[in-house]
Amino acid sequence: MSHNPTIVLAVLFAVFVILSVFRPGGFMSYFVPSLCWATIALTTVFVCGFEKILTWTNRRITLVALLIAFFQIFILIDAGLINKFGKSPLSFTPTGIILNLMLVASTLLGMELSRAYLTRTLIRKNPTLVIVAVTLLYTFINVSILTVINFQDTLTYAKFMGESFLPTLTENLLATYLTLLSGPAASVAYRAPLQTFQWFSPILPDLPWGYQSLIAVMIPTIGFISISMATTQTDLRKAGIPTKIGPAPRPRKSQTPMKGWMVMSILLVLTVWTSTGLFGFYPTIVASGSMRPTLEVGDLAIVIQTPIEKIKAGDIIQYFYEHEMRLHRVIDIRQEGSTRLFVTKGDDNPSPDPELVIPSQIRGKLIFNIPKLGWASITIKNAISQVWSILSSNLAVAYSMIGLASATCIYKIYMHKSHAISKLKRPNRRRGWLRK
Repeated sequence: MSHNPTIVLAVLFAVFVILSVFRPGGFMSYFVPSLCWATIALTTVFVCGFEKILTWTNRRITLVALLIAFFQIFILIDAGLINKFGKSPLSFTPTGIILNLMLVASTLLGMELSRAYLTRTLIRKNPTLVIVAVTLLYTFINVSILTVINFQDTLTYAKFMGESFLPTLTENLLATYLTLLSGPAASVAYRAPLQTFQWFSPILPDLPWGYQSLIAVMIPTIGFISISMATTQTDLRKAGIPTKIGPAPRPRKSQTPMKGWMVMSILLVLTVWTSTGLFGFYPTIVASGSMRPTLEVGDLAIVIQTPIEKIKAGDIIQYFYEHEMRLHRVIDIRQEGSTRLFVTKGDDNPSPDPELVIPSQIRGKLIFNIPKLGWASITIKNAISQVWSILSSNLAVAYSMIGLASATCIYKIYMHKSHAISKLKRPNRRRGWLRK
């Protein structure tokens, strides 16, 4: 190990000790971690040099990393639409936003700059060992494994593994691989959108911890596979990993899947925007037969935001009821003081709904529906529910299967990429030893 990585590791270890032992409250709980991670970022830049860090950037890998982040956010929002959303517990006052921004930015820069420097500096010694070691290092920095000794039952341990350890491990594994291929630019491109969504979105998906764990583990694993598929021998040689010397890949072959990724990401973003009502309307999938024959199960209903005073008897409205959305017809309107109350009924129901609907419950009014377009989403939802019900019946087996499957996929992919490296170390009868 050279002297320079030792400096970065020493500062990283000192910061880890400070943040583990010294836990102030109030403003200092933001300032101290921000100062520590900013120190790591500045130390890395000083030791390595900013210009050298820029030479590590691979634009294509960085773009794929960004698309993976948007895909993961889309999956989270889609899961929130299936389950429910909740208000973020973070402060959204001007002071709170500034403090959160300071903490997130300094942590992200310090972590990814130092991760990239350690990975790129030590990778020639043993690529597999370095990736594993750096991944575990930053996983333990983010998750205190000492909390395991306080667990009293299996469920708490499984919840810790699902909510904290496994998601953090897979995210750090992907980030470490990204820094190997494209320096800190790629890992920041992947982690920054996720951190922004988590810290600065006032409304977040309120998911059962099992759903959240499944998404947080599988999406980075899929991202690892995608990055591996997008990686060429030229990328590996540029990262410092010796490979078989061969012709450079044709641009058309690498650009074609990239165009597909870009188109898919744009469609996903538009889907998210429409699903959250950003454009003033909400697509809703009809999941029950209470409105037959007007609306059938699997129809895609388009609901538009409508002023309360413009809703009249005969309109079909969508409203919140006990953490779910209903689409029923207004059959009567009652006036109590200055408040309008709505009597609703499903067309296929024998009697009106027992509860009156108040204006704050109403999301909007149905304007039209598209028959059967929502069956794909219903099928996916049912499949996810069935898989989760099977896995949740035995949490230990579930997480063992997820971890084993993820590790097996990653191991096979990495060994396939490293196959050329092992060949370079074998003697050649005609040419002697091949150069690394």
